[in-house]
Amino acid sequence: MYFVAKRIYQGGEAGRASASAVRIATAGVAVGILVMIISICVTIGFQREIKGRIASLVGHIQVVNSETLYRNNGAPIEVSDSLCKEISALHGVAHVQRFALCTGMLKTDHAFRGLYFRGVDSTFDSSFLSDNLLSGTVPSFGHGGAPSDSILLSASLASALQVEVGQKIYAYFFDKNLRARRFVVSGVYQTNMADFDGKMCYADVRTVQRLSGWKEDQYSGAEVVLDDFNSMDTVAASLSSMFFMREDAYGQYYATPRVDELFPQVFSWLTLLDTNVVAILVLMICVAGVTMVSGLLVIILERTRFIGVMKAMGATNRQLRSVFLYLSAMIVLRGLFFGNVIALALLFIQKATGIVALDPESYYLARVPVFISVWGIVIVNIVTLAACILVLIVPTHVVSRIHPARSIRFE
Repeated sequence: MYFVAKRIYQGGEAGRASASAVRIATAGVAVGILVMIISICVTIGFQREIKGRIASLVGHIQVVNSETLYRNNGAPIEVSDSLCKEISALHGVAHVQRFALCTGMLKTDHAFRGLYFRGVDSTFDSSFLSDNLLSGTVPSFGHGGAPSDSILLSASLASALQVEVGQKIYAYFFDKNLRARRFVVSGVYQTNMADFDGKMCYADVRTVQRLSGWKEDQYSGAEVVLDDFNSMDTVAASLSSMFFMREDAYGQYYATPRVDELFPQVFSWLTLLDTNVVAILVLMICVAGVTMVSGLLVIILERTRFIGVMKAMGATNRQLRSVFLYLSAMIVLRGLFFGNVIALALLFIQKATGIVALDPESYYLARVPVFISVWGIVIVNIVTLAACILVLIVPTHVVSRIHPARSIRFE
């Protein structure tokens, strides 16, 4: 039966209608798998890119004062070198970096902006900011000597304040008394994360500690960066156990919020994308199935005489149905092949050139991100092939209704 199906597929029994039906069915399957592969790879790429950017800015998990979970009072917590080493020893932890936050205002002759001053030290991993640096350099904060007077601004803040790299800028801090500090803009970066770029600048952690009246071992907290985002549940459980009811030297309790708890709206939005992808997958499988069913019916009707002759020669209905199922599988596989080739070509072009752009203000990214998920592509191909073959079982029962004597005279 496979040999007969192969001869029909190769054109030994071809007709105009069936040839067109085969081309349409092949195109339907190719378009369906193309859309599905692109949807999966773009969605996974988008989720990975957004999660990676947020984690690069605030870490995967934070170790902070428990009071900050209930009220935003900037309460400090002790983060000693030994504590950082204790956290780093956990399996799955790639890096631990300390930070200190305080509120203030940057003012120039043209404008002013209220924002957070994020103090960082030598433990800070500046690779993400370096990759997104537009001009200047990323200062080396917290490396001995006097606190650095350098400051790192986002492009949106630099534009609003009308300052450039190398210019001096004054900052004002309001506590019990008004205090002023002069900084030098050492670099301008752009991450396209508006919630961060427009509300935060980077400075030396010792400056922020002095402005807040904290001791050298007191920080707003520590950011825990993981090897893999998928290991966050395991590491979060370990950290929660480590710091459960644990006090620092100043009588403060630790808390370990995760990044998806700190920014639930962003992660809810990313989760919603999975629902959209599932809807696209179901729709495209239905499109591929409908085109295959229509094409198969045309092929069967055009080969009515062939079916009658085969029955007259002793072929059973089951054998004839298997012929058309083999034929359908060949058509589906051909459509899958062309769909995969075109989809992968488009994805690699986008990954290499970034030709398809996005609005950074709406999507946080300037270009459509792509992640080639091999397992995702394999699974969607297998599911599509299986779904198409299953829906084609019913149309093949038309063969059972064809009578040999009548079909041989059929034109």
